Amino acid sequence: MIDMHYDLLSVIYQCYLRMDYSYLENWLKNYHKDNVSKVIANLYFMNKTEMKEEYGDNFDDFNCVEMFQKASEILSNYMNRKDYVLSIEGADYINDETELEELYNLGLRNILLVWNNPNKYGSGIRGDYGLTELGKNFIIKAIDLGICIDVSHMNKKTFYDTIEVLKEQKKLGKKIKVIASHSNAYKICPSLRNLDDEQILALKEFEPVIGVVAYSEFVLSSRLPVEKLKEVYLEHVCHMVDLIGIDYVGIASDNMDFYKEFFGNDEYESFIKYENFKDEVSNLLKSKFSDEEVEKILYGNINKKLFEENEL
Repeated sequence: MIDMHYDLLSVIYQCYLRMDYSYLENWLKNYHKDNVSKVIANLYFMNKTEMKEEYGDNFDDFNCVEMFQKASEILSNYMNRKDYVLSIEGADYINDETELEELYNLGLRNILLVWNNPNKYGSGIRGDYGLTELGKNFIIKAIDLGICIDVSHMNKKTFYDTIEVLKEQKKLGKKIKVIASHSNAYKICPSLRNLDDEQILALKEFEPVIGVVAYSEFVLSSRLPVEKLKEVYLEHVCHMVDLIGIDYVGIASDNMDFYKEFFGNDEYESFIKYENFKDEVSNLLKSKFSDEEVEKILYGNINKKLFEENEL
């Protein structure tokens, strides 16, 4: 299967700062043909206060391009290049379109304009404004480079402003690649991080892939028993398929187990164990979908969208 969102580049950079790759080397045992075989490997950026909390004194002199380059170079020593797509979540520290092109040349193929906080390009769910003029130009530059636009984390204003830019660029004959790497159905779980039915349908003309994410707070509640969370997770998948079609749905973990290792915080523990991720999700899906449909959701849809064109 393909995991549509795991913060693998951030994990690698934390290992690099600690000069200890034992966590990474153990984690990478999860990547094989019988479990997660490919991944959208993400490097995330939060607001300055939160970044400072995670990186400490290392935050004062870090550089987005250098971080991305270092983490992706290390990843290339561990995994086959065809088995991952490189992503950045939160464009806060990408200074301009020139740096975006530099990142593209280093392998960036998927971009989330925002994390939860607002930035100079647009707003996540903590902000109240939409896409800025800088943000519009940034998205157009990303499209021209061939970078996939990932709409997860956007607030509604930024989301719909982005949809309008995508429509304009599509009318100009440009090839548009769009995903929502880790977003669930608002109708089932009314979290601001999820997509409502109108948003999901607004994406359809771009033939997206929406990664239904196994993170309890976006499924329903971390207070539910594990088996109940799995049932509701399946409801999210079924709702997405009913609404947008079998060809546009995938799976994301957004697994945060590394938070306990690096930051001593275990509140983000996943209800699906990563070492059995494929088997557990596959068993859920098989209760509702054919083998062919399961293969599309687990692998085929996002493989066709991003990995088959991954030329690096």
